[in-house]
Amino acid sequence: MNISKNPDLIGDTIVFEDGGNIFLYSQNQKKVARLKELNRESLEQLKNSGFFANLSYAIVDPSIKKFSNLMLLLGRNCIMGCIYCYANAGINKELMDQELADRAVALYLSARPEKPKVTLFGGGEPTLNIKAIKKIIEKYNDKTRWVLTTCGVISKHFLEWLIIHNVDIGFSIDGPAHIHNYLRPLKSGRPSSHLVENSIAIWKQKSDKPLTVRTTITAETVNNIEEILDYFSKLDVQTVHLEALYNLGRVALNEHNFDLKQPSLSEWINAFIKALEWGKRTNRKVKVGALSYLFNPSSLSYCGPMSGRTIVVNHQGFLTACSEVVDDTDKDWDKFCIGKINNRLEINEQKFSDLAKLTINEISDCQKCFARYICRGGCAHKRFSENGDLKIPDQRNCELVKTMIPILVKRMATGFYL
Repeated sequence: MNISKNPDLIGDTIVFEDGGNIFLYSQNQKKVARLKELNRESLEQLKNSGFFANLSYAIVDPSIKKFSNLMLLLGRNCIMGCIYCYANAGINKELMDQELADRAVALYLSARPEKPKVTLFGGGEPTLNIKAIKKIIEKYNDKTRWVLTTCGVISKHFLEWLIIHNVDIGFSIDGPAHIHNYLRPLKSGRPSSHLVENSIAIWKQKSDKPLTVRTTITAETVNNIEEILDYFSKLDVQTVHLEALYNLGRVALNEHNFDLKQPSLSEWINAFIKALEWGKRTNRKVKVGALSYLFNPSSLSYCGPMSGRTIVVNHQGFLTACSEVVDDTDKDWDKFCIGKINNRLEINEQKFSDLAKLTINEISDCQKCFARYICRGGCAHKRFSENGDLKIPDQRNCELVKTMIPILVKRMATGFYL
């Protein structure tokens, strides 16, 4: 078996040579190996250990419509004025009606999902829709898991109510005050950092769940990554979800003339490696969306909404195949809107099927890529926004994944990062 310095996929196993060593990662077994040479004996041992097996995937049949998860986009209203908001939140104050939220959860649970999960999200700040949240959680609290992402500017009493009702909460915060207040001010323009910190302090005091934050890295803040991570250490954050800025929403519109840019690929990779080192040093978790499938190659689609695993209901009762494409204010709405909810899910069968079938098997550039089951062509919305074609992969995402996988495999194989 000839092994190249360029990573290759043999069965389920990513294989490459580096520095006189052969590195292997079995995606089925979640096993890594490092060898000096791959001879007949070692090859047989690896095969017996589960390396080089075929990958099998269960893709949701669009005709079945058996959704595993539900996401509610609870409204457009927002207290924040984040200068990079992907959804341009706060363009109006529309909120999801309580009865619509109730109907959506009831229909979802009637399908008897195996591990029910409802995500409370939005094209604005979901916690501004207190009435809808309280109604569905009080009615269905023991029937499903609840997950909520918030800007963190939330009343003490409501946050404590959510904690009491066992809601998993992730907070969006971009770093120390001088960074966060520039990127994520209140809608009035006033600073928000102290308000988010107050909410985090309540969470740490009242909740027994780990503290998870999501932060956006720009070209202006990528060199502050160590300062940002040290700040998260002081807040006692257990999981940091890092994402690079993307050219969507307010960044693309640039109505307020903010000169925001994406970090370069090399800057972003360098920042991620520093974050991994911080995570190992402090025993904390680091996540990046593009690599979230490294240990979970279970689908050929990039995300749940596109594949049919997650049904997303917006504040008006429409169904969207992308949580980032919120309503008809988005230029790509016609492409991703797949139906409406009334007394049942009224799905445009053709659009649903066409989108659900747009897996990596339909992206020609992905066919020979060793990272295809991890990258999956990247986010469909970003692909379409960037290229106007869902069959052209997100090149930035692809390059990040293809660069990082060998680094991660080597770190796991050497025990440097586990």
